[in-house]
Amino acid sequence: MNTKAARWLACALCASLLQTPIARAAKPNFEVRAYVNDVCIVADEPYFRPAPVNPDGTPAKFLPLIGLVIGKLAELLVNHEIESSADRLKSGAARKDTNYAVSKKMNLYRADFDPVPTLVLNANLGCMTIVAAAFKPGTANCQADYQPKTLAPETATLPKSEWKTTRTDDSVENQLRRANVCIDGKARAVYEARFEFSKDGTAYRLRDAGYRIESLLTTEDKAASRSTVYTLKISNPAATEQQEVLSTAWVNIGTVTAGSHGNGSNDDSAPWLRVPPLSVEARRIFEDKTKVHQEVAGQIEALKRSLTRNERILAGLDQRIATASPDLLDGLKQERTRIAVQNQSQSAELDARNAEYQDLPRTALEFMPVTIDVGVTETESEKKSKVLIADLIKSNSDLVGSAVGNAISRSFTAPGNAPQPTAADPTGELGTARNRYFDALLAAKGQSSGQPGDDAQRSLAAAKEKYNDVRRLNGLDPVP
Repeated sequence: MNTKAARWLACALCASLLQTPIARAAKPNFEVRAYVNDVCIVADEPYFRPAPVNPDGTPAKFLPLIGLVIGKLAELLVNHEIESSADRLKSGAARKDTNYAVSKKMNLYRADFDPVPTLVLNANLGCMTIVAAAFKPGTANCQADYQPKTLAPETATLPKSEWKTTRTDDSVENQLRRANVCIDGKARAVYEARFEFSKDGTAYRLRDAGYRIESLLTTEDKAASRSTVYTLKISNPAATEQQEVLSTAWVNIGTVTAGSHGNGSNDDSAPWLRVPPLSVEARRIFEDKTKVHQEVAGQIEALKRSLTRNERILAGLDQRIATASPDLLDGLKQERTRIAVQNQSQSAELDARNAEYQDLPRTALEFMPVTIDVGVTETESEKKSKVLIADLIKSNSDLVGSAVGNAISRSFTAPGNAPQPTAADPTGELGTARNRYFDALLAAKGQSSGQPGDDAQRSLAAAKEKYNDVRRLNGLDPVP
């Protein structure tokens, strides 16, 4: 073959290689999905007692020894499963070093009717689990294949840190089956983060609860290392591409490689972030949908407060009657009889109102739609991850305590459970004005002691005016 022909053949081969799949960027063979539950799927997997044997020789049902068994996965921040969908993100928001899982629109708050109409977070937020893997079809059910973490009897008397299990499958894939997260093959990576809330329920943060990284998400190089940060962004859905970001939380697990495992961190430097407050529009809808419930509940609470006051008055009158002089005794007895009769009347009224409240519909109500983006970012250097976190801090108006720490962040301590925000905080101005209005309404109906009719009506008018002023300031319609 002459030199010219050889050169032509080489060029042809190079051109053909550019058209083959080998020369194109490989499409990721995994998805990133996120799950939320009251406990972590992997980190909080409980030990189980050894299964006893039934009389017929079959194994009895496993019983949890410690911890909680996974129930229904929470559908608040991320649905039962959310698809890897960078194409759903706005084009300007996607990072090349980030794998995304994006939720659909969902409501951040829901109505709870027991004991009174209250707004609460739409799920028990305890732990977020992010899984990167190839998943079995959505209809798959693998819970029955889960091997429980059965406690080895010979270790039962040892400290918990020395307990062993008798099961033969300790893989993370088996642990995920407990929550019916069905992996096809091996999971590439699993990350978990706990939600930690302040006592007053107004602030939260994410803390590392552990990770299992079998291979990195941005490279197949087993020797490569990446600085890894995962984020959760809560946004207000908008008709335009510029959504309002309500809150962004993150966890920085540092530099990892393929095969890295972590059992969680006690690092207390994670920043505190404000829980996205209920929007004015959502509160208005809540008030409208629960108007009748709130009116009846307001009457119930006012009756309870009146009965408590009456009991204190009766106890005081009994003490005075025991030592009263003859000229005061008859008057005190008459007053005691009047209060006792009023108490009986209010008790009957309370029973009737309680029955009325129980008969009201309890249809599930949800408020304040939001969208949630979950992302796992792997940067080639720790400096780049620090820049990413700095950008998050700079852009977060919901930040109440930085990693450096300040008096505000140090004042927060986490309770055992997620916060339960109320529709009208009884210690706040709206709650106080509401209670005074219903107390005055009860007095005006002639069911409270110590106020003539005209005084009761004037008190009611003043309480109603104050209540409506506060309602207007909160964007609510006044009571008629």
